Amino acid sequence: MIPLFKHTSLQQLQGEFTLLSAQAVPFHDDIIADIAAFSQFLLKKQQSNGVSALGFWCRKANLLAMKEHFIALEHSQPRGVVFHITPANVDTVYFYSLLLSMLCGNCNIVRISDRSGEQTYQLIALLNEFLLLYPNSVLNSLCVIVSYSSDTQVITEHFSEHCDMRIIWGGDDAIAKINQQAHVQHQVCFPDRYSLAVIRLTTEADIDLAVSRFIRDFNAFSQQACSSPKAILWYQTSSELQHLFWQALRLALSQGEPQFSQTAQANRLYHLQQLILLATINILAINKYHEFMHCELVEFSPDMLLHHQGDGLVLSCQIQRLDLEKTDKLQTISYFGLNTSEQNQLATTAIRAIALGQALTFDHYWDGVDLLAELSC
Repeated sequence: MIPLFKHTSLQQLQGEFTLLSAQAVPFHDDIIADIAAFSQFLLKKQQSNGVSALGFWCRKANLLAMKEHFIALEHSQPRGVVFHITPANVDTVYFYSLLLSMLCGNCNIVRISDRSGEQTYQLIALLNEFLLLYPNSVLNSLCVIVSYSSDTQVITEHFSEHCDMRIIWGGDDAIAKINQQAHVQHQVCFPDRYSLAVIRLTTEADIDLAVSRFIRDFNAFSQQACSSPKAILWYQTSSELQHLFWQALRLALSQGEPQFSQTAQANRLYHLQQLILLATINILAINKYHEFMHCELVEFSPDMLLHHQGDGLVLSCQIQRLDLEKTDKLQTISYFGLNTSEQNQLATTAIRAIALGQALTFDHYWDGVDLLAELSC
């Protein structure tokens, strides 16, 4: 197990190292029952959309479905101690891999970025509240959450030295820095990725549904999640229908709670200027609103999105064919109005192709990695 470790920069936010137990049995009934109870607890709280989505994901029916997949893997042992290093810009994503690791019977140490947003700390507070209500929960012995500056190399070295597996959610630069600081035998990394939407509208009747589904994917995490669409490719869609879509999107976003901060709104023009400098883009039109900024392009290449920083900037381009450039950085293509053959064609281009509105839906198979397989042996 992890030896006790003290450092002035180390903040313990949840759990106790002395309570971390030996390896548990993967998908034990007690673990499933306690995570299902946590699911019900989160759903009753009716907090943010991200917390509610997590609660829905870890409901008992979904846990049992994952158990069936795990059984088919013919893995019987947890990895042991898993060290999770989380991103600063997507507040809840680390909790999915944490729950999967618990299901696989691992003990977990989670490092929260000191730049994390409010929702990260809200979720930790909810976990602490749940464990106060259920002090005998097995989850008490499976998790410790800490926070410290990424510059404190000695702490990363300590946890990495004593873990059996490490999971890094972060950009390419962060992953490279951590790997330089401390090597581990078994590791899963989720590096920089980008995503887009391909939409075909044939009648005005399609617009409201397309808008509501696009908002689900777009209006969260300040558009910085790897699966958040940063561009819309209009496939065989008239300019008139595109115009009506943007109008309907603006109206729908103006009626809800603002999801992008004033800082994000101010950043959009700066992000676009960066794109102009770093990528070869030809602009047809720019439309600036409080809710989002829309930049229409003459032509599109997925690599343009490498430099896209989110914050409500949406690129768009008209395409007549689905032969998109294939790149390992293109994670998710969310689609609307396409037939099965067209959907299958997109699936060969990206790591993942999924219906519009489902881009942020987490699965144990993520970014081309089966986490249940990696978290067990």
